[in-house]
Amino acid sequence: MNFMNNKNITENSNLVVASTYNCIENIQQALLECYSKDLCYPKVQNDWNENNKCFGMCAITSLIINDYFGGDICKIYVDGISHYFNLIENKIIDLTSSQFNHEIDYNDYQIIDREKILTDDTKNRYNILKSKLMKKLLKIQ
Repeated sequence: MNFMNNKNITENSNLVVASTYNCIENIQQALLECYSKDLCYPKVQNDWNENNKCFGMCAITSLIINDYFGGDICKIYVDGISHYFNLIENKIIDLTSSQFNHEIDYNDYQIIDREKILTDDTKNRYNILKSKLMKKLLKIQ
C-alpha cells in the first residue's frame, strides 16, 4: 500500500519528510524496531514482550500513521478492549492487529478525533515514539 498526504507531512515539521518513506510497510518496519516496553499502554505494560511488540501500541501507532498518511483514526473494541487503527482512502490500515491471536471484526468502528486519544500519558508515549521513529528514518537515509 502506498498512501501519502504531503500536506500533513510538510505541516508537521517535527517529523521526517517522508518522500522516501511513503510506503506504509517501510514505516511499519521502522516502528517495529522502535517499540519497547516503556511505550506500551500502561495498563497492559507488564504483559508486553519482544515476541509481541505491537501489544499495547495501537493508539500511538495510529497517531503516527495519521501524521504521515492522513485519513481517519478509528476505534473498535476487541475482546472488550479499546483498539485503534487507521482508515485511509476507505482502506483499513491496522499495523498493530498482530497483537491479537485472531482475526478482528472491523464492522463496528467509530471515527475518533485524535485529540480525544491524546491523554497526557498517550501524548508522552506518542512523542517518544515519534522521536525514535524520526531518528530511525534519518539513519536509513
